[in-house]
Amino acid sequence: MSYLYSFRSFRRLLGVGLLAATCFRASAQTAPDTTRLSYGEEIVATPETDVPLRVQPEDRSLWKLGLNNLTVGNSLLGSDKYYTRYGLHIAYERRLKTPAWTVLAEVSPAITHYRAEPSADLVRGLGVRTQVAGRYYYNIERRLRLGKNISNFSANYVSVALGAGTGLGRPARDTPYYFLTNNERRVAADVAVVYGLQRRLGRYGFIDANIGVSSFLSTPKPKLAISNSLRIGLAIGSQSAANYSPRVVPVDEDESLQPKAYAGFLLGAYLYRVRYSATNPYRGAISPPKAGVGTYNQEILMPYAYAGYYVRPHLAVQVGMQRQREEFRGSATDFSGLSRDSITNKNDLALPVMLRYSLTRSFLKRWQFDVVGGVVPHWSSVRFQEQEFINEQLTNEVGFRRSAFGMHASAGLQASYGFGRRRHLQATTEWVLTKDLRSNFQSGESLQWGFSFIGLRYRFGYQ
Repeated sequence: MSYLYSFRSFRRLLGVGLLAATCFRASAQTAPDTTRLSYGEEIVATPETDVPLRVQPEDRSLWKLGLNNLTVGNSLLGSDKYYTRYGLHIAYERRLKTPAWTVLAEVSPAITHYRAEPSADLVRGLGVRTQVAGRYYYNIERRLRLGKNISNFSANYVSVALGAGTGLGRPARDTPYYFLTNNERRVAADVAVVYGLQRRLGRYGFIDANIGVSSFLSTPKPKLAISNSLRIGLAIGSQSAANYSPRVVPVDEDESLQPKAYAGFLLGAYLYRVRYSATNPYRGAISPPKAGVGTYNQEILMPYAYAGYYVRPHLAVQVGMQRQREEFRGSATDFSGLSRDSITNKNDLALPVMLRYSLTRSFLKRWQFDVVGGVVPHWSSVRFQEQEFINEQLTNEVGFRRSAFGMHASAGLQASYGFGRRRHLQATTEWVLTKDLRSNFQSGESLQWGFSFIGLRYRFGYQ
């Protein structure tokens, strides 16, 4: 009986458990869903990285054959002279470590015909002109960004060239930038600063043209002139750069970068005072009469080379050098048969020590304006020799050597125009006033001037 009661109790508990499980399951099915779904879009900013330029083959060197080394019936030497030239230009140009810089060597042999006057004999011979130049192609990267051709050094450039000409045993009749008249030197030289461009003509041709300022060096007192040259011919061989990799150019320039140093030169004229004391007199001139003691003006025309270092973003310390050598020869004969031959050698050296302050805040501006000021120590020396002859017999000989030193104050303004993306290379001009510190401000002897109408400056060490 007790066993039956226990069995019934077990059945009741089992039924209650099944009912509770059913209720729990039903309540679980009807519970509200609290899960929420949301959608969004994440925008990842593209990092500012350098973008590679369009890749083009980069030539390391180039051989050029110019076909226009000729003049036909040239009368540039004068109406009474005749000169013709038939030859070639053979040039080799090679890129340096920096892609924008190259060096050029050129030899121009030619057969020449020269007649000094209509009644003279026609002189035939072989003449050779040579030149060595350094070039800076400032717009290569810009042409590359625009998708233009840069092969075979096809770009615009600024160049400094040193040239020479020889008649191979006869007087030289020309140099790379000059035709010569009444020249008796077998070798003549010139120097030029030019702006030019070089382009391809078709598949094999090229053109190279430039214009600038030149100076003929084979003369006692060099002078400046406007000159130009043109080469048209064949690009007969080029060598591609080994291990070429595309250069990377920043999207925008970092204006916080500043150059740390620079170097350059100027072409112009600078006047200084030379003061000879009574204990060290200059030989007095006879015609016109002029005392050998006192103050003399000395003009320095040779190039002014300088280098500087920025001690602050807009302030630089600059040291330069100006050097000139001159030679004058004279000859005179009077009615008595007395003749005099004289030679005068003058040497001048100036070492300007200047401070340069930039008035333009950003170095990226193409036009830059600076003020300069400082002191200029100046050394000058004169050596004179004179010989007297009667009936071609030496009867008397005199000579002397004098020297002088002076200190000058100098101040002025310089303007420059930059080339390229970073304005590494600048064309410059300068105007300054100088004052001899040993003399007082006197009428007509107070201030001197210096002016350079063309020059080049290269800035480097950007940080």
